[in-house]
Amino acid sequence: MTIDNDNRRNFIRTATAAGLSIGAIASARAQSAAPGPFAGKVVLITGATSGIGRTTAELFASRGARVAFCGRREALGREVEAGIRKAGGEAFYMRADVREEEQVKALVDATVTRYGRLDIAFNNAGIDKPPAPIAETDAESFDDLISTNLRGVFLGMKHELPHLVQSRGAIINTASIGGRHAFPNIIGYGAAKAAVIHMTRSAAQEYGRDVRVNAIAPGPIETAMIERVREQWKVTTEQMAAAYPAKRFGTTQEVAELVLFLASPQAAYISGQVVGIDGGGLA
Repeated sequence: MTIDNDNRRNFIRTATAAGLSIGAIASARAQSAAPGPFAGKVVLITGATSGIGRTTAELFASRGARVAFCGRREALGREVEAGIRKAGGEAFYMRADVREEEQVKALVDATVTRYGRLDIAFNNAGIDKPPAPIAETDAESFDDLISTNLRGVFLGMKHELPHLVQSRGAIINTASIGGRHAFPNIIGYGAAKAAVIHMTRSAAQEYGRDVRVNAIAPGPIETAMIERVREQWKVTTEQMAAAYPAKRFGTTQEVAELVLFLASPQAAYISGQVVGIDGGGLA
């Protein structure tokens, strides 16, 4: 997305009114002088109605990408879609449940039909559940965590990869610090995220000549999910952050910037990796 000097101020005002983050706006300004590496690229993001997914969708769009995304909350999806378009970006929302293969396939097919290709996929959709010891963990909740956080990533890659092979594109999957290090009382969440890491590495082995496949492993990021964790565990931000060398939570903007780096030409020789963004939590 190219923004000339006369329109730059109007763009910033419009983007602010549309709800884009200051970081996303600043990134768009930095990229306004010339097309960046994402100009014209087609990006598919699952779980982009809030949090990390939303910020990443906004950032990709601000840097010239055409963004297709899904989420189960249609009102929020339409809000994000409208915000990106008002800011001058290109995006479309489609309601899809990543647990359901037909819906994931329909999302990928609709993206390719609309834009003619697929260059980047960010398999980000995920849920959490209230913590509980293993003996008290509800089997239905466990199954839901596995279906959304693991099966959803698998289904995304399954239907994205044929198109990404053609474009020699990139996949980024959302894992978690909880998939790299065991924590008590979140066995379903941790198991799903650990398996996402394994699937990421397996896909990188299978498709390494044509598609780069990496995962990110966030620690505590300031989102609605972390707010629920604070409430469920009855701890303060300071108490949670104290366990991390950075002594703070990360931001969705910081995670989005990492995703864009892994999708960019600058990361052309990076594949099969799990990149932590956890304030030194696993140092």
